[in-house]
Amino acid sequence: MKKSLFIVLSILLTTNYLLPTTYAQQSQGIEVTSVYEVAESEAQEGDILKATDKGLVRTTIGFDNKIFGVIQDAPLLVYRSETQGKPVVRSGVAQVNVTTLNGPIKYGDYITSSSIAGKGQKASESGYTVGMALGEFTGEGGGQIDGPRGKVGSGKIPVAVRIEYTELTNPRFAGRLFGFVGTAFLENISDPKQLGNVVRFVAAGLVILLSFTFGFLTFSRSIAKSIEALGRNPLAKATIQMSMIINIILLVITGIVGIVASILIIRL
Repeated sequence: MKKSLFIVLSILLTTNYLLPTTYAQQSQGIEVTSVYEVAESEAQEGDILKATDKGLVRTTIGFDNKIFGVIQDAPLLVYRSETQGKPVVRSGVAQVNVTTLNGPIKYGDYITSSSIAGKGQKASESGYTVGMALGEFTGEGGGQIDGPRGKVGSGKIPVAVRIEYTELTNPRFAGRLFGFVGTAFLENISDPKQLGNVVRFVAAGLVILLSFTFGFLTFSRSIAKSIEALGRNPLAKATIQMSMIINIILLVITGIVGIVASILIIRL
């Protein structure tokens, strides 16, 4: 008995037993999407869409503040209804069509819309973005498409979709204001029907600016001279005061005329 026990212990001590290794199951992101009607038949998988009064269409300007989502033909999970359309990812991971319009894309770069319909680009300044790149794209091995300044590389990379305003730089308030105005102007220019509205608003602003400038340069000087004359010639106080009142009235009338004219221009 002792001899048998010794043999068993010897075998246990001299034999390596390999226990099976247990690996943690890799988590997989779930992109829950819904089906939406897309107004453009040319829109394809990976294109970036924006919301307009015509429905969902491809983005056509950089840093579009109306980015809606990205088309995905076969998302992991999709809610379907009687609506005939295409699945659009608004959060999660999606394959996005990108270009090298704003340079090569690195892992971690923010992706935004571009002037090429539906295609994304690297975001190099603050503005509205689609999400963060989960891959690289240098243009090598991809196709070539027409850009505003010639051919650019075109391909598809995974992007963690999160549509929001992304602060990449720290510009001054004036820079942000001009950037917002420029984006809004380009958005209206891209729609020929809105060009007339843009022209009317610009004309109305110029009319108001000119009217107030003319009023202050003309009548304000007269008021200042009248005040100086009042100190030098007290005997003509009544006449000088009357002149000041008239100039003030003319100044107010000039401003009102400019405002009324600008309103009429806008309503044309």
